[in-house]
Amino acid sequence: RADQLVNGLSGERTRWEGSLENLHKDIENSVGDCVIAAAFLSYAGPFNSDFRQILVKDTWLPMVEKLSIPYTKGFDFAAFLAKPTDVRDWNLKGLPGDAFSIENGVLVTRGRRWP
Repeated sequence: RADQLVNGLSGERTRWEGSLENLHKDIENSVGDCVIAAAFLSYAGPFNSDFRQILVKDTWLPMVEKLSIPYTKGFDFAAFLAKPTDVRDWNLKGLPGDAFSIENGVLVTRGRRWP
């Protein structure tokens, strides 16, 4: 019985090591992610989805890369600052599930500047 328990926990060790590796990557990338999120929160509010994409992909990400600040590839503002449970609640209350609407939800709930 003890052998079964030890063998079962060895699989958990592998999973925990993978989780730990992901956590280290998240910590390493947190500075760049925070810079991009702060820029988005401060400046992207009044713009449409297309222009927000341009700001992130063509302006802020190249700047972060040029300064050699690590960040998460495929950075997603809403995923970075919104809790999945909050997004689900917003959707249940009628907020559309598209990225633009969720970004607006984050801007309204997390920012002090908008609306």
